Amino acid sequence: MKKHNLVFTALLGTSLVVGMSTVFAADNITTDAAKTGTTPISKSEISDPSVAATSFVEHINYARVALAMKNTDLAKQHITQARNMMEIIKAATAEQRIMTKVESGRIVYQYDTKYKFHYFPIQTGPVTVKQMSNGPIWAKNDLAVSDADVVYLTIDFTGNTAVTRLGEAETAITANNLKLADEHLAEIIEAVVKVDSKEALPNLKAHDNIALARSFITNQNYTGASYALKHADEALDDMQKKEKNKPQLDEITEMRKDVSTLQDYITKKDPGMIQKANTKIEKWWKDLTNWGKSAK
Repeated sequence: MKKHNLVFTALLGTSLVVGMSTVFAADNITTDAAKTGTTPISKSEISDPSVAATSFVEHINYARVALAMKNTDLAKQHITQARNMMEIIKAATAEQRIMTKVESGRIVYQYDTKYKFHYFPIQTGPVTVKQMSNGPIWAKNDLAVSDADVVYLTIDFTGNTAVTRLGEAETAITANNLKLADEHLAEIIEAVVKVDSKEALPNLKAHDNIALARSFITNQNYTGASYALKHADEALDDMQKKEKNKPQLDEITEMRKDVSTLQDYITKKDPGMIQKANTKIEKWWKDLTNWGKSAK
């Protein structure tokens, strides 16, 4: 997956490292704290607040998914890790707490919530999925996904909403009010995340949704892949109509046929054929990458 330039990407300067030492001394964050129960916090999360910020967004959204699964222990783990990320972010300057062009998977799951969007920043790694009930048995990690696409975010941690709402979410979980806890966590994302309203170029939209589909297929979430492919096909349709894409018209037409075929495999619940088609997905992604470079 590609990474975008953020407002801050440099490692913490000497003064911020000194500030961080008090965090470690207070045991608010440690390198061996569990990310999801077993995974340590990465060195990049500790050294770079931009990575910590995207991880924070990721953990909050995983906590919401865990609550939807009625798995309060997992939700608490992710909230704890969000707090760890918050300590790193707080050590940064106000200017450093704002990031732009953060590529993110925007996923909608089928459960009762008024906040339908869940964001998983892609530079933190592939969009890993967790199993929810009621998913089809042929896709072992299906999350009851009802939509999936790629968006670009501005993440702003200059306010205090995150810390307040985290505490409220934990209180709601203790009271076994999981829907209220979900709302508090969603309110954090509403406060710190803004989706860029500028429409991405069709080749970029196709490229990134193909990448998202690959991530879903790798994790055997074929329903999620289906929605990402739908958005990729919409972008390919736009590309077909543009004069500048005439040199690639035959390849785009063939790519759309292949996307349709893969969608058929998903509809027929044929995991074997879906996995075989993953090699074609890799080719589409590389072709779109090359076309994007040539268009510059």
